[in-house]
Amino acid sequence: RAKQRKSSADDDSVSLSSLEAAICGAAAGSFSAAITNPLDRIKTLMMTDTTNAYGGSVAACASKILKDEGLGGLFAGVVPRVGYIAPSVCIFFVTYELVQQKMKKSD
Repeated sequence: RAKQRKSSADDDSVSLSSLEAAICGAAAGSFSAAITNPLDRIKTLMMTDTTNAYGGSVAACASKILKDEGLGGLFAGVVPRVGYIAPSVCIFFVTYELVQQKMKKSD
């Protein structure tokens, strides 16, 4: 359970356990990876498009994907993307929270 600490009148801080930080990190990483997947897909297709099949612009590429594959085409590869981004953000959140707690103890 998150612990609320008051170190001064103006500072309301919440300390998270490692498990809470891990859950928050996994959730944040999963969400950010999922919502940015369409732009990542477009970027990847444009970078690897040597024949100009996707039109050379973001709008043309998105239009072609939607026309050929539907809305699901923008989210192709979302599971592997979430699968590799979520754990790294999870580790970042846990590390950040632990370092922040150690620094507050040393004050």
